[in-house]
Amino acid sequence: MTRPAADPADLSAYLAVHPAPVMAADALIRDETGRILLVDPSYKEGWDLPGGMVDDEEPVAALERELHEELGLRGARVGRLLAVDSMPKEVYGRSQVACVYAVHPRGPLPLEELSLQREELRAAEYVPEREALRRLPKPLRPRVAAALRASLGSYTAQLRQGRAVPVDLRDHYALLPSPMTAAAALITDGRGRVLVAEHSYDHGGGSPYGLPGGMVHAQESPRRGAARELAEELGLTEVPVGRLVAVDSTPARTYGRALDVHVFAVGPLTDEQAASIGFPDGEILAVHWLPPDEALALLPAQIGNRLRYGLRALAAGTVAHLEGGLPQPGSPVGVPSSRRPSPGEPDTTACADRRALRAKAFTAAAVLLTDPAGRVVLVRAAEGQDWALPGGPVDSDGGEGPREAARRAVRERLGPAAPVPVGRLLAVDWLPGGSAGCAGARFPAEALYVYDGGVLDEAAAARLGSGPGVWRAAPDRDLGGPPAGPVTAARVRACLAARERGAGAGAVELAAGHPVED
Repeated sequence: MTRPAADPADLSAYLAVHPAPVMAADALIRDETGRILLVDPSYKEGWDLPGGMVDDEEPVAALERELHEELGLRGARVGRLLAVDSMPKEVYGRSQVACVYAVHPRGPLPLEELSLQREELRAAEYVPEREALRRLPKPLRPRVAAALRASLGSYTAQLRQGRAVPVDLRDHYALLPSPMTAAAALITDGRGRVLVAEHSYDHGGGSPYGLPGGMVHAQESPRRGAARELAEELGLTEVPVGRLVAVDSTPARTYGRALDVHVFAVGPLTDEQAASIGFPDGEILAVHWLPPDEALALLPAQIGNRLRYGLRALAAGTVAHLEGGLPQPGSPVGVPSSRRPSPGEPDTTACADRRALRAKAFTAAAVLLTDPAGRVVLVRAAEGQDWALPGGPVDSDGGEGPREAARRAVRERLGPAAPVPVGRLLAVDWLPGGSAGCAGARFPAEALYVYDGGVLDEAAAARLGSGPGVWRAAPDRDLGGPPAGPVTAARVRACLAARERGAGAGAVELAAGHPVED
C-alpha cells in the first residue's frame, strides 16, 4: 500500500490520482401539502428525485448547482442528510455513493415557477409519497423510502444497495425514530406567584414569554434535564426539582417532529433563592413573578395551558395528561363536563379512564385526646400553620385504613413505646374541595375520620411535651380564637359532645366541622 507523504503538495498529488467512487446528491423537496417533487429525466426511464452527479466539489455545493441547472431554483436551503446509499462497482462498473438531502425552498414553489432544463428533464410534478415510490425505478425505491422514514426521525439512513446496513443493537435503538422530549419548570414562590421567563427567542406569535426549560439530552431523564436547565438558564443549582405535574404531547407540525414536554413543580422558592436567580447562558433575558391569572394572560395559549393544568394537578395531587395543551380522556385534570356522560346516558368510557375521571377526595384520620385537666391536645407542623387534632393522611397505597392511620399518628406523637389509645369513631367530617386560589385549581375534598383517644394519664401527657408544636387548649376558653380556626373549633366541640353521649349514640356526621342536619 502506498502511503501519501505528510507534505501538503505531495498529499494533493496523491489525492489527484487516487481511485475514488463516483458520487451523486439528490433532493427531497416537499410542497406545503407534503407532496414530493419528482422529475422525469429524458436520458433514462422512470422518474427520479432532482439532483445529479457530484463533480470536484462538496456534495451540498453540487446539489445547489444541480437544482439551479435543472430547475432554475436558487436560494433553497439544503438541510440535513437523510440517507447515504453505497453500491459496489459490480452494479454500474464504478463504486457509487448516493446522498439524499432534505431541501427546503424559501416559500411556496409552484411548478409553473420552475425553469426545467429541457435537454435533461421532460417534466416535474408534485405527487403523494405512495405515488412517488410507485413511479420511481425499482432500484431507487428502497433508498427514497429509507430517506422518507429518516425525515420523520433524528437519524441518517445508512444503506448498501438500498438495504439498511446491520448495526450494533445499541446503535439500532439510538437510530429509532422518536418524539423530541423537553422539560419545563413550573416555579412558584411563597406568595403563590409563578415565574414567567422572558426568552431571547420567539415562542410563537411574536411572544418571548414561556416557562424555564429546554430539550432533554439523549442520556438524561426529563427530571435531570429540568435540573440542568434550571442551572444553565437561571443559575439555580441548589433548588430540587419536584414532582411531575403535566405531560403535554404535540403532534409533528411545524418542525416535522412530535414533542413531549414534561412539566415539573419547583418550589416554592424562598426569597433568598429568588434573589439568587441569574441568567448564565443568556437564553433568558428577564423573569417576571406574576399571579397565575396574569401569567396566563401573558403566555402563548399552549404554554399557558401547561401552566393552567399543571397548577390544577399540583393542587389536586395528580398529573395532567395533555395533547396540544388540552386534557385528554383519562386525565384527572380539567376534563370539561361536556365530555362526560350526562345522567341517564350510557357511559362508554373505558374502565381505566372512568376511574381516572372520577372525582377524587383525600382521606385522613385524627384523634381526640384530652389531658387530666380536660384540655384538648392540638398540634401543628410548623410555625404559622393552624392548630389541629393530631392525625394525618391515610396511606391507602400501603393498605392502611383510617383507624391504622390514627394509631400511627398517635405513635408518632407519643413515641413508639407508648400505648395507643384509639377508641371508637366519634365523627366523620366532610371538608368540601376549595379553590387553590389560581387558574381554576382546586384542592380535592377530604373525608376526616375522628377517633376517641380518651384521657391521657399524667405520664402520657408529659410525653407530649410543651414545645411550639403542641398546644393544650381549654375548650371553653381557647377554641374561639383564630389559632385553631373555626372549622377545627367546631369539629372539636362536636367530637366532645359525641364522647359525652356515649357509644350508644354512634358517630356524628359533620360538614366542615358542623353537624349535618337530617
